[in-house]
This record gives sequence, C-alpha cells and structure tokens, in this order.
Amino acid sequence: MSDSPIKVGLASFGMSGRIFHAPFIQRSPNFELQLILERTKSNSKAFYPHATIVRSIEELITHKEVPLIVINGPTYLHFEMAKAALAAGKHVVLEKPMTATAKEGKALLALAKQQGLLLAVYHNKRCEGGFKTVHKLLASQRLGALKECTLAVHRFRPELGPKAWKEDPYPGAGILYDIGSHLIDQVLVLFGWPLDLEADLQIQRVNGKVIDYFKITFFYKDFKATLVSDMLTQERRPTISLLGTKGSFVKYGQDPQESRLAEHPIPWEGIGEDLEENYGVLTLYAANTTERIKTETGGYDQFYTNVYDVLKGNAPLLISPAQALDVIKIIEWAMQSGITRP
Repeated sequence: MSDSPIKVGLASFGMSGRIFHAPFIQRSPNFELQLILERTKSNSKAFYPHATIVRSIEELITHKEVPLIVINGPTYLHFEMAKAALAAGKHVVLEKPMTATAKEGKALLALAKQQGLLLAVYHNKRCEGGFKTVHKLLASQRLGALKECTLAVHRFRPELGPKAWKEDPYPGAGILYDIGSHLIDQVLVLFGWPLDLEADLQIQRVNGKVIDYFKITFFYKDFKATLVSDMLTQERRPTISLLGTKGSFVKYGQDPQESRLAEHPIPWEGIGEDLEENYGVLTLYAANTTERIKTETGGYDQFYTNVYDVLKGNAPLLISPAQALDVIKIIEWAMQSGITRP
C-alpha cells in the first residue's frame, strides 16, 4: 500500500457506524472514509459530506479505490457480507460478534487466509479502561492467587427495542451475542480456555423473544470467572469484582467512551478517562487497608491504529480472528449446556 490514507467503505450507518467506526476512521490521518452504505436514507451526509453514499453491498465492495470494508450490519448478515467483501479482494473489519455460528467463522478465516487478506474483528472493549485496569492489577499480583472474577453489564431497558434484528429470533440475536461476546472475549484473554462452564440463559422481559439475561460461570483449576448481563437492573451494581487470597477489588460504572461518542460534536478531550466516582477500591486483608485505584485510560482508537499498522506490515493483530472465533465457540457451548427459561 502507498503512504496515502487508506480509503474505507462502511457497510452501515446505524449506531455502530455512527459511534464506533466512522469517528475513528475520519479522525485518523491514516484512513479516509470514502463510501457509506445507506440503502434508503442519507443520514451520514450531515456528518461526513465528503463521503459517497452507496445503496448496495455490491456497490460498496466493488469500488476499485477502496481496499478496506467495515462490515457492521446485523449479526445474521455478517457472514454473507464479509464473505462477499473478502471474495472481492477487500480487507475486512468485522463488527463483533464475528458471526452467528462457529461454522461461518471458520469459513471466513479460511477465505481470508486463502486470499491473503486482513480479517479483524471489532472487540473494542479490549480497549476499555476497566479491562486494562483488571489486566494491570492481576499482573501486579497484589490480590494474591485469584479465586473469583465477576464481570457484569447491567442495564435497565424493560421495553423491547425498535430494532427487529436485535429483538426477533434472527441468528445471532440477543444479549448473549451482543454484550456476551465482549465479556467472553475479555475472560478468554485474561484466563484462557475454561475446563468447564455453566450457563443460565433467560428471556425475562414481557413479550421477549430472544435471550436478555445470562449468567455464565467459567471453571478453571483453582478459580472461577462469572459473566452476568441483563436488561432489568435499575440499582447500581458492581461491574468488576475480583477476589483473591490477599485482597479484593470492586469497581462500579461502565466505560464512558460510548456515551461521549454519542454526543455531537464529540468531546474528544479526555474521552477515554473514567469518572473518579467509578474508580475501583482495592482492599488488602493483611494490612486492613483500602485504596482507590485510578482506572486506566481507555481508547477505542487503538483498534484502528492497530489495523493500520497490520496493513503496513508493522504489527500483529491486536484481536486475531481465531480469538474472535473462540468467542463464538463459547457462545455455542453455553447455548448447548445452558438452562433457557421462557
């Protein structure tokens, strides 16, 4: 590739495209947002007037001057759209979850390898401050031997959302694929493949059709990790909880980047800095002391910086497609072994 900015085509301008992808592509000097797929609307024009709106995936992936395509539509379309882009000779950034099935994911990995193309999956919560803080704290061994880890995302959305592909039983729909894919990825990065797991999967909301609650416990040799998410929690609950032989760590609050990216204009100053009231508390048993732990600064921009470095041959992928495939394998394992209550 030349040293000029890499031209990018974006496959959707819904929330994902507007908040998580387009701003970082546009802000980076290494990329140029050239094409945006909007089948009937032209909402992107107000934000990116220089970009050309196209009306079909075929038009998006056949543009000769655009080598990188971001596939960020509904999960059940990920496989076919990414497959078409790879077959057309395009590098692909694929929104998480990678695919609805592991079989589809394996097929994409094989095609990308065959074509000699990049396939990067957008597990952006790897770039959040809370996850970075956990990673740093565990490496410090201040907690001693870890015995329990709980990662949670609680929301209060008792009414069904307007997006049919998220609320109707399409392949890959439901909170297990949405939030679950992020939390599963984090646990696999921190601790590796579990020896066993248990899953409690539920449909809790009135008239719900897809899983909107999960509790998955990963069992390792000497400890366990639990992932929880739901749509019916109003009260403030911990999002990170670590329990070790020497101490414990508890943190509240979600990463602030998403809410700040939803604003317009985007307040880039301090966008990845956590609120002080959400800093975690470390308790050390022997000293009987507590300590406020400043949250590490998050940065979703690190994902696209890494993509550029990979395309230039200067770095390995931050999130390999094989790791993204493992997430789908865990989801399928949980679906097969879990208790799903109507």
